[in-house]
Amino acid sequence: MSGKKTYTLVEKKKPIINIYIGIVLVVLVLFPIVIMPLRYQIGAAFSTIINGIGGFSLVIGGMFMTFGVVGIFTRSRYWVKHIVVGVVLLWIGSWCTGLIIDFLGIPISGPGSTGSGSGYF
Repeated sequence: MSGKKTYTLVEKKKPIINIYIGIVLVVLVLFPIVIMPLRYQIGAAFSTIINGIGGFSLVIGGMFMTFGVVGIFTRSRYWVKHIVVGVVLLWIGSWCTGLIIDFLGIPISGPGSTGSGSGYF
């Protein structure tokens, strides 16, 4: 290298703060217009999905309860497991759909069965 000086061009960096300010302004403007109504649409979609899961759980839970009751009379050794799984699935299904199911006179689930107003406390 014979002493020649080499020059490189230095590009000036644009301030990134302008990008952040732009994002914040867009969010502040679009949030009340677009996001708030979208909340109700997403809620309605999830409500449909949760009701579907609840209905499926009710059907499968009813089948397990049927297998458990039939298992009592056929002396199957898995009848207790079938009844327990059936009760759990019926509870999940009734919680998702809002149905109240009585099992031996005891309400399994429903919209108001949290236990706070049971009268025992």
